[in-house]
Amino acid sequence: MSRQGPPLPFLTSPNADTACEILPLTRSHVKAESAALAFAGAMTIAFLVVMAMPSDEAYNTADSRHAVADLCIGSHSSGIAEHYHPIVKISVLGEDVAIPDDVGLNDMGCNMRSLHTHSGDGKIHAEFAEQGVVAPLEAFFDIWGKHMDSSGFEEHRVDDNHEFLMFLNTYSYDSNNNVVVDPSTREQVDDYEALILEDLQYIELIYKEK
Repeated sequence: MSRQGPPLPFLTSPNADTACEILPLTRSHVKAESAALAFAGAMTIAFLVVMAMPSDEAYNTADSRHAVADLCIGSHSSGIAEHYHPIVKISVLGEDVAIPDDVGLNDMGCNMRSLHTHSGDGKIHAEFAEQGVVAPLEAFFDIWGKHMDSSGFEEHRVDDNHEFLMFLNTYSYDSNNNVVVDPSTREQVDDYEALILEDLQYIELIYKEK
């Protein structure tokens, strides 16, 4: 006499002759259900692994513009209540990075942003229609469309072999209207994008090997 296994559970199904027909749940049903559950579990794990993987694309501060970056004065004749000039100098691995002479000009439908340039020497023109506007350095980089924060400048990011330093100083002019900077008053700071712009600031951003 053949040996029988444990009784199988049953499924119920509508039937024309009876109110409910009792159908056995076969071993193939059990195997199919187990396989489906195993597949669903594997897909869930795979999804979580993919979500946990770091993105190859580095975060860019310019992806989200600061509100000051969207201030538009239109022109120099639009009633300027405040006007001052910080200077920004950028160096990457010993090479100076030029800031274009038209940052903030004809920008997204605006003839002239409150933060803009007219020369390639790093001088930022900060011009506002009212007094007391607090303008962080990040707003200028947002208009320029460049990444800058404590993690680095653009694709040049801090790692085991590189660092990104920020120095703050002031400048003045000599009798020939040349910019003069006193190196003895140079100070290392860590404000980066949060630095509030002021007149006669001389800002240095240096990405270099350690």
